[in-house]
Formats: sequence, structure tokens, C-alpha cells
Amino acid sequence: MKQPELGRRITELRKEQNLTQEDLVEKCNVNVRTLQRIESGEVTPRPSTLRIITEALGMDYKKVVEEENNQTLIQSLLVINASKKQLKSVIQIAWIAGLIYFALGLVEASTDYLLLEGNLDITKQIFFVAVKLSVYVSYLFFMRGFIAVGKIYNNYLLKISSYLMVFTFAIYIGFDIYYVIWNIGEELFLFIQSASALVFGAIGIILGVGFVRLKQSIGTIAVAAGAFELIIAFFFLTIVGSFLSMLMLIPAVIVEVIILYKVYESLPHQESDGLKPSDS
Repeated sequence: MKQPELGRRITELRKEQNLTQEDLVEKCNVNVRTLQRIESGEVTPRPSTLRIITEALGMDYKKVVEEENNQTLIQSLLVINASKKQLKSVIQIAWIAGLIYFALGLVEASTDYLLLEGNLDITKQIFFVAVKLSVYVSYLFFMRGFIAVGKIYNNYLLKISSYLMVFTFAIYIGFDIYYVIWNIGEELFLFIQSASALVFGAIGIILGVGFVRLKQSIGTIAVAAGAFELIIAFFFLTIVGSFLSMLMLIPAVIVEVIILYKVYESLPHQESDGLKPSDS
């Protein structure tokens, strides 16, 4: 069981037993401030502390630990229920992944050129798939950073649009791989490409507005990122101008990496110091 669910569960059980926080502190000999922060979901207790609290409340400690260890891979990758300390780590990984994504984007351009050649031999197919999968993985970890930023600054537009971009890009990459291996008809290929451009354009508008709403918390660089995303979204929506959106991605990714690094540097190194997000 992860925070904040763990804190809520402890609070519910304590109240069911008509215990105040002070009563529970006396039973388990835990600092009252520590208990307050655990119940509010601010911190995840040490295993020894969790055992003491769960036993004092009649909870099954082993069951609680099993629930925590059984958190799904998707929950972990998309920072669902992540603690503040974990969010800082996610953002650190994200700006590094952004640099990798930027570099791989240049390599990806060469693989897209392979599509023009028509039928590819097995070696080129393997190269194409490897590059596309690498691009997606780096993009996933890159966008996780903005999901984390959205959680920290209560920016739901940024968080939701980042989720949508991750899932939509997965479908887009999967289609590219399918096309190279099974080579579907050209008309269907163009239709799906056009549909993808419209979807990316629509999500890009939400993402751009989400970045702009970070201005109060991060500064004017957030507005620059938002402007890039809105321009990219516009080009995607025109469909015929989609290739221009690819060029705009170059400065957009650079600015967004800077934003992630700036947020990472602004966060405290110790969770006990607390985070001070601003509402967006």
C-alpha cells in the first residue's frame, strides 16, 4: 500500500477505534509529528515504524507490505501515488531522458527515411524497430517528469496531457513498427498518419496551455514551452504542415529539458524540508 492510501487507511482505522493521534502515539511510541505526516501522506514510514503502527491498530503488517510490493509496473512508470521524494527522483531521470530523446530523435529521422524505400530487409527492420522502441522509452521517461511536475504544482492540464501524450505516442510508435514489418496499404498508412496528426494536435493544445499555467511557479520559460507546444499543435492540426511540427520539436524539447532541470534544482534534497508548490 502506497502513500497517500496508507496514510488514509491508518487514519480510518485510528478513528474507527476512537483513538486520537496522541492516543496512538502513546501505544506505538512514535513522534506525534511523524504520525501526522504519515497520515497526511507526506512521508512513507520506515518498515520498523510501519510495523509498530500497524500492530498497534491491529493491521496485518505482512499484508500491507505485500500490497506495497504488488504495485503495478504502470503505476510505477506513471508516478501514480508517488511520494514527494520519488517525484524529485522522477524529474532527475526525466531531464536526462529528455536529452537522450533529443539525440535519438535525430537518429529516428534517418529511420523514417527508410520508410520511403518500401520493403526493407530484415537487418533494416531490426534497426528500425530498435530505434523506434528506444525513442519511445526515452520519451516515456521524459514525459514522466511533466506528470511529476503536474502533481507537484497541482497543474492538472499538464498532468493529464502528459498521460495522453504517453499513451498516444505508444500507439503511434506501434503503428510505425507494424507498417514496416507487415507493410499495409499506402492509403491506410496516410489515413492513420493524418488521424495521428489531428490527435497530437488536440492534445498539444492542452499541453501548451498546461505549460503556460506554470508561469507563476517556474517563470517565463514555461510560457516559451507553452508557445512552442501550441505552434506544434497548430501545424499538426493542419496535417499538411505536420513536417514543420517536427522541426519545432527541436527547440521545444530543449526548453522543456531546461524546465525539468530547473524544477529538479528547486526541490529540497531532503523530504523533511517539504515542498512548497504553487497552485496553477
